[in-house]
Amino acid sequence: MNAASNDTAQLVLKLDQAWRILNLNQELIRSADQKIYLLIVMSTLLVTYVSTNLDKIMHLGTHEKICLILFLIAGGAFFYFALTTVLARSRDLKNAQSSNAGLTLPMPMRNLIFFGDITQRGNPDDYVAAFQQADLNDILDDVCHQIHQVATIATVKYIAYRHAWLALMVEVSMFLVLQFSIIL
Repeated sequence: MNAASNDTAQLVLKLDQAWRILNLNQELIRSADQKIYLLIVMSTLLVTYVSTNLDKIMHLGTHEKICLILFLIAGGAFFYFALTTVLARSRDLKNAQSSNAGLTLPMPMRNLIFFGDITQRGNPDDYVAAFQQADLNDILDDVCHQIHQVATIATVKYIAYRHAWLALMVEVSMFLVLQFSIIL
């Protein structure tokens, strides 16, 4: 086996690994979205129940009214972080860069993998020509840039998810206090 074919085989192996890493990071994004949707349903049920019993809560004492205010603040915070989780995309990369000191972003480039860049080409033939002109090193570089971008989006989503989870815990705690106050 000569050196050129050995280099090509190693490059193909690296490219395969890069695709696997990209797919893993995309799965992390899907997982964050699924998790936050479940939490949104839970929070919506809590808010619905409290709003249904708002009349009863308003006739209770000062402590319950304070719990209601804390419940509403936690609910608002939860929905803010939940939406941040759902809507985290590449536009949030600069925010992630400033919050993660060691994170550096690749320069914007017109690549062969990202759907937005693919569709920005004039027509399918332009994309075919660009793809055919690219060598395996170009494609590997492109996949690696995509991995970094997708991993950054996943990081932004999981940071927001963690904050949403904490806000929901406060919301649930206040809900329980309100529920026991209504029952007793």
